[in-house]
Amino acid sequence: MRKIHNTGFQMAAILCSVFFLFPFYWVVISITKDISQLYEGTFLPGVPSHMIDNLIGVFGFNHAIFLRWLGNSFLFATMGALLGTFFAALAGYAFRRYAFIGRKLLYILILGFSMVPAFATVLPLFIIFKNIGLLDTRWCIIIPSIVNIFGVYLMIVYFNQIPQELFDAAMIDGAGDATTFFRVGLPNILSGFTTLLLLSFVGVWNNYFLPLVLLNSSEQFPLILGITTIRSLQGFPIYNLVIMGAFITTLPLLILFLVGQRFLAPQLTGAIK
Repeated sequence: MRKIHNTGFQMAAILCSVFFLFPFYWVVISITKDISQLYEGTFLPGVPSHMIDNLIGVFGFNHAIFLRWLGNSFLFATMGALLGTFFAALAGYAFRRYAFIGRKLLYILILGFSMVPAFATVLPLFIIFKNIGLLDTRWCIIIPSIVNIFGVYLMIVYFNQIPQELFDAAMIDGAGDATTFFRVGLPNILSGFTTLLLLSFVGVWNNYFLPLVLLNSSEQFPLILGITTIRSLQGFPIYNLVIMGAFITTLPLLILFLVGQRFLAPQLTGAIK
């Protein structure tokens, strides 16, 4: 009976793996095809030379605007991840160290706001940035990316795991808040900090809806939005270039997860505990 159960579980795991990996396989074989071969409906790779042609085509599209989109994506994701994670860590440190008035209420609000869908804030952000003249600029993407409510909650959880004795020892040695944060707090939550950094980078990199609403100039687009505008002079999508652009969009995230995957599973498990 147990053997049947294990076999069924393994089959289900294999089917789930195929289900999630098949779209990536389809993208990989599609970048080796020209636009006519994409409509043949086969799941076999095309000609390798077509992959080079698609690569040249996507980077040369519209005066190499693809490079600008790529740079915008790295700017948005890097700034949002670094600053957002750093400010979240500062907030987590403050919650751990100080018993200020309204602390519990603020913690409840953080939990509540972390459950609000991100798209629910897009309309207020649109109105705010329009009124202050930042609409259709890079700042209207960077500034919201810095605010990471879930990151604040995660950092509170990690800072609460640091023994009070370490903070007391730092205080006895005469360390101020900055020294305590950088030399006591941050080293002890470094794995959690790195985990949040990776998740934040991926979240900002994959953010499609916010740039769609707040940006109008194609020069300001991130990569994930820009590739949807790759069209011919007649207005039809150039699908072989779009697919190549989508493949390039996934590469930084794959590399990032391969490098940082050792932080993710154990640290997220620790955060849940």
